[in-house]
Amino acid sequence: MKSIHESKLTHNIAAFICGLCLLLILLITATQAVCFWVPNWWRNEYAKYDTPSNVRGEMSLDDAVHVTEDMLDYCIGRLDTLDDTEATIDGVTAPFFTDREKAHLADCRELFLKGIKVRVIACLLLVAFVIYIYVHNGKQETSALLARGYLRSLGFVAVLAAIIAVLCVIDFTRVFTVFHHIFFDNDLWILYPDKDNLINIMQEDVFSDAAMWIAGIWLAAAAVFAAASIFTVRISRKQTGA
Repeated sequence: MKSIHESKLTHNIAAFICGLCLLLILLITATQAVCFWVPNWWRNEYAKYDTPSNVRGEMSLDDAVHVTEDMLDYCIGRLDTLDDTEATIDGVTAPFFTDREKAHLADCRELFLKGIKVRVIACLLLVAFVIYIYVHNGKQETSALLARGYLRSLGFVAVLAAIIAVLCVIDFTRVFTVFHHIFFDNDLWILYPDKDNLINIMQEDVFSDAAMWIAGIWLAAAAVFAAASIFTVRISRKQTGA
């Protein structure tokens, strides 16, 4: 039979895992929000950096946004193929993506869809651990345990996020490259500006801004849960006299 100390440790670990799951859910959702939900985000970014002028040939802002929206719809599973995605460059309308680009985007699609699956798994784990904690502790203590677990997990993730943020400030290109080496097992992500227009519209500045937006949304949501958790812990301490 487990001792009280062992049970408390187990419940604290479960609460910590709940916090990690919630933060992961928030991160994936923040990424989806920037890519799909923020109105005119891509159009505004492309206008900000005059992206169409970066393409080989003359291309309109509308076409740049169109091919990007098709690309994102493909990555999230709304489109089955990019073969029919066309753009007008130098007055000639033709398929926009090369075979190499489509092969790389197929890998991106797999990564996106895995991210959605990971979020579902994180949601299921979160619910399962909350039920486990509740069954063993009751409503009041469960709230306090989850709040403390969330704050601990947030502290842990904040340290990791701060390290990554510093590395991005120092050398975003290096972080960007390492990211691709971690998540892709081929070199299809290495594209060439003189051959592949995908890299010309998906500029590093746009990726950098996307990372900042995702981080901002994630931090805002995490802060709301942190404030609620701090309030819950304080109430619990008052009630228990701790």
